[in-house]
Amino acid sequence: MAPDLARHVAAQAKADEVVASLAGTPDGGPLLRVAVTDAETGQRLATCFVNYQVDGAPLRLVTS
Repeated sequence: MAPDLARHVAAQAKADEVVASLAGTPDGGPLLRVAVTDAETGQRLATCFVNYQVDGAPLRLVTS
C-alpha cells in the first residue's frame, strides 16, 4: 500500500471512530454539525450532528 493511501485509510478510520463516539440522534433539540477534516489535505472525512442543551429560559426579544 502506498504511504499516502495508508495515511488516508488511517485518517478515515480515526474520523469514523470519532464520529461514532460523538453522534447523537436528532430529537428536536438544538444541534451542532461537527465535521472531521484532514488538516494536511483539507478533505472532509466525516460529519455528524451532536445534540446540546440550553440551560435556563430561552432569550426573547423585548421592545420598548
